[in-house]
Amino acid sequence: MSNEQKTKQSIHNTTRKIANEVASNFNMEIDADALDIIAELTYKKIQLYGLDLDAFQKHAKRSTINADDVKLLVRRNESLKQLVDSKLQTINSMKPPEAAGPSKRKRKGTV
Repeated sequence: MSNEQKTKQSIHNTTRKIANEVASNFNMEIDADALDIIAELTYKKIQLYGLDLDAFQKHAKRSTINADDVKLLVRRNESLKQLVDSKLQTINSMKPPEAAGPSKRKRKGTV
């Protein structure tokens, strides 16, 4: 089985598990065909997210996807945007000051 097939299978299994857990919390049942459709939609959405993140990173002429790309990806979903911002604040507050990134000071030019 290829890595892509393994990834797809893992996403399908996880999606089905989560959907069943949510359904049981609401005393509902989800048909097996509906679970398959939900799992496939989730897989396709994750693929689109990956393509979008890749495009954002390339547009910025970088070789690495960073937090700004993720923030751009979730910009239209306010609750998801708040979650990403919250996680970034938590991560940044845990970093030591020297690990926060390079200094943004401007240098004076020579005359």
